[in-house]
Amino acid sequence: MRRLLVLALLALLALPAAALDRNALTFTRYDLRLTLDPHQHSLAAEGAVELRNDSRIAQREAVLQLSSSLRWLAILAEGSQVEWLSQDYTSDIDHTGALSEAIVKFEQPLAPGASIRLNIRYSGAIQKDTTRLERIGTPAAIARRSDWDQIGDNFTALRGVGFVVWYPVSIDAANLAQGNELFEALRNWRERERTSVLHIQLSRLAPPEGDEPSSAFITNGSESKSADQLTTEFRDVDPVIVLLNDPAQTTDRPRVLAYYSAAHTNFARDYMAAAETVIPPLEEWFGTPGSKVVLVELTDPEALPYDAGPFYFVPMRAVPHAAAEVALARPVVHSMLESSRPWIREGLAGFAQALIRERQSGRRAAVAYLGQFSHALSLAELQSHAPAADAASSQPPAIGLQPLITTSDEMFFRTKAAYVWWMLRDILGDRPLQAALAQYRATDDRDSAYMQRLIEKQLTPRRDLETFFDDWVYRDRGLPQLRVESAYVRQTLGQQTVTAITIENLGDAWCEVPVAIRSRGGESSVRVIVPAHGKGIIRIPFESTPSEAEVNDGSIPESERRDNISPVTVSPVKSPPITEPPTPRPSTAPVVPGPLH
Repeated sequence: MRRLLVLALLALLALPAAALDRNALTFTRYDLRLTLDPHQHSLAAEGAVELRNDSRIAQREAVLQLSSSLRWLAILAEGSQVEWLSQDYTSDIDHTGALSEAIVKFEQPLAPGASIRLNIRYSGAIQKDTTRLERIGTPAAIARRSDWDQIGDNFTALRGVGFVVWYPVSIDAANLAQGNELFEALRNWRERERTSVLHIQLSRLAPPEGDEPSSAFITNGSESKSADQLTTEFRDVDPVIVLLNDPAQTTDRPRVLAYYSAAHTNFARDYMAAAETVIPPLEEWFGTPGSKVVLVELTDPEALPYDAGPFYFVPMRAVPHAAAEVALARPVVHSMLESSRPWIREGLAGFAQALIRERQSGRRAAVAYLGQFSHALSLAELQSHAPAADAASSQPPAIGLQPLITTSDEMFFRTKAAYVWWMLRDILGDRPLQAALAQYRATDDRDSAYMQRLIEKQLTPRRDLETFFDDWVYRDRGLPQLRVESAYVRQTLGQQTVTAITIENLGDAWCEVPVAIRSRGGESSVRVIVPAHGKGIIRIPFESTPSEAEVNDGSIPESERRDNISPVTVSPVKSPPITEPPTPRPSTAPVVPGPLH
């Protein structure tokens, strides 16, 4: 019997990678009991998972993956022993850059649509690990701020797949160095698992000696916190677990809830005040919050903040009030508007941050805020349109075209989408866009043109936005590249002038762009439509002679900002020649008196 088992395991080991379909089975439900031991940096888990065969063929194996720092201890099917084999599997869906993969062989093939329940047990340590980021060249200090997940005495916080695989999944290998591969793998997995339920019971192991510290679990699940034990359920969210020592909380504020260590109470109050400040102006755009904004402290002071819906995980420390307002606009919007489309959900959150920056310091400051990542966006667009490099090339791999409607790349659905919403606002004005957002319902958003039609209904007279949405949302046309081809001014009456400006768009995306002329006495600005690989001409009246013309104040992302400013050329005025008036010739026709009137 033992010999047969060994032979079966060897047969599993000999299976080529292509024979395993890691996308065939969906984890429909998790029931897990997790025990965390901060002193040992460890996690122990046991429970059950339910898998459904969503492929078109019967499956003989299942693949269960965990972080490479965790180890499989037992796997049973319906309470009975099954054959399984553990192996290492390189993948960047985990911060260690690798997975501990169990290949489970079924006694009978699992038919399409059929489900199976597996009892599982695993354990291991989870410490801060920056392997995957450092091997693609990320500086260690930056990598530690980004991949901050760990279990420890001073800091315990865990995110899910894409950071730490602390619950079983099955995903094809994904490499951060291979263009957009990781983001696409995670997007496909989330789509497949969108109805899954993750039910967990959390407990904390008491320290071996000394006084037991006061602690509390906080999660973004159905139950947000308890003492050192918690039962919670995650549905269609990215799970986050935080263990706070010496916890404090504020629950008496109607719109904000906060969890933090008692030593940082004053900092937490500053963050809550900032959130409460931005809620009223954002209500004009996104409506009344459907839930409270929840602030959770990350006790690692170097950790980068992380938002998951209305939850904002952030180190509590002294920050300028204006900066806190801009940061908190994102979770505030998530508490007001829900959407399954990242370009709407995350793009509007970024747009809201620019609105708050505008409210603080004006339009230029808001455009500058949007422009922080404009260079990175132009590089991402360049990479998305680059031809596929061969294996020997030293160039970074192309990520493929990234239409906003389908992209899984944060540079696009956060940065580019925020620009798109700002551009729509500039084109249409505040009221039509506010009215459309007030009528938006995630449950009705079942096709890609839903938002376009919703906005068009608010416009009087009706305006067709198909060209804009086609170039900026439905397709990845890249970015425009604008330049002032010519700018001529001529004087009219008095000191009045008219400046004729020709704008050329060398890019593939249509845009409606602001064009400004300036003199020492002021400036005047109008908007002009410039088609892809086309030109737009505009005439701007002005009270004096302008010295320069500029296209694009930064509110539209460009592939390259060059020749955006041009001096204005004064058109010469040609005076008619001075001549003597001609001497009238005497008429030879007879003069016939007419009737008197």
